[in-house]
Amino acid sequence: MSLNLEISGKNLKKAEIAAIFTLTLLVLLGIIGIIQIHTRPIIPIEPYESALGMPWRLLVAVYVFFVVSTTGLCIVASLGEVFGISKLEPIVKEGLLMALVTILVGLMTIGLEIEQVFRGAYAMLGHTNPQSIMFWMIMFYVLYVIFLIVEMWFYFYDDLIKQRESDNKIKSLIARILTIPKARETKDFARVIGFITVVTAIIAHSNLGALFAVNYLPFWHGPLLPIYFILSAIVSGAALTVIGTVVTDYVKGVEIKGDRYEAIQTLRFVLGLSLVITAFFTAWKFILKAYPNSTLFSREAVEVFISGSYALNFWGIEVLIGLVTPVILLAIPKIGRKVEGVFAASMVTIIGIFFLRIDLVMGGQVLKLISGLKPVPFKVHPFEIMATIGFMALAILLYYIGYKLLPMEVEG
Repeated sequence: MSLNLEISGKNLKKAEIAAIFTLTLLVLLGIIGIIQIHTRPIIPIEPYESALGMPWRLLVAVYVFFVVSTTGLCIVASLGEVFGISKLEPIVKEGLLMALVTILVGLMTIGLEIEQVFRGAYAMLGHTNPQSIMFWMIMFYVLYVIFLIVEMWFYFYDDLIKQRESDNKIKSLIARILTIPKARETKDFARVIGFITVVTAIIAHSNLGALFAVNYLPFWHGPLLPIYFILSAIVSGAALTVIGTVVTDYVKGVEIKGDRYEAIQTLRFVLGLSLVITAFFTAWKFILKAYPNSTLFSREAVEVFISGSYALNFWGIEVLIGLVTPVILLAIPKIGRKVEGVFAASMVTIIGIFFLRIDLVMGGQVLKLISGLKPVPFKVHPFEIMATIGFMALAILLYYIGYKLLPMEVEG
């Protein structure tokens, strides 16, 4: 596909127009779902937040999926930009752009999930609670967004200068606006800010893990959950970077070879190693919960996943599809050395990761040690599904727009 596509859509190919139109429709579907959740719905939903006795539902899992992904994307991008792994430098731009998109959509997801949306800002500004883990999680994510935008500005600055002369008037205008502030030695500043950004992302993300870990619910409770969150973030980041890079080059009609091929192979190693460590971590987490002499003992909590209502999710999708299958694909040389093989492994990994978030958030609430509450089965409402589809489509659409407007294809 031609690289000189106009944002106006005049020269876009039919397939690209169809994709944009479809994504827009899906975003509108999500908007309808959100509106229905917070108004008088056409389908009974009871009080949304307390439906079925499960206050944290699918959209919280979607939020976790996005913010875990942004941390992982930031970590993977920093390996090439900040920590000097030169083989990953060709995919840094894609990683940073996806990191920005996923954190913005993630924050939008949780902002629209709360029952009283317009009270959210008031609660943060008027009733701050520094003793709350959630408060610090939100504060560090806000700082992360700011640092990430500054980092991207420095990293893209030299190419934005070149884009000012683009024949595309929209891209040229955006480049001229973004380069009004003058800067020198931008790559050095980008590395410094990038280090601060990735540290802030890890702190924010570990706070998210701690938010679950300090909870009384037995499946969540434990000191290692924040570390597990960071580990799973690397899995998500590596897989999404592969997917974004491969799909982007495919749409452009560019064959992945040379430096970009080497970057994919480096991501193959990062993804494979993090998956193996995650598999052992997952196994020991369940063993410690099921072992009678463990201080974290709660056999009922793990039975929900081993043989209960979440068993299909856990064994079929989270373990078989999300862990075992990608490790096998990456380990077989004839498959793992091909871009298509790494892409396939990344796709099944993301499917597994998405259901892992659902299992963690919703499955962790099944066993509630509160008198009068029965175990809650796995069930989601159609409005939640609509909203989830909308947020996913929005993330893809924002990435597409960002890729078209920013100097992604200009060599630094």
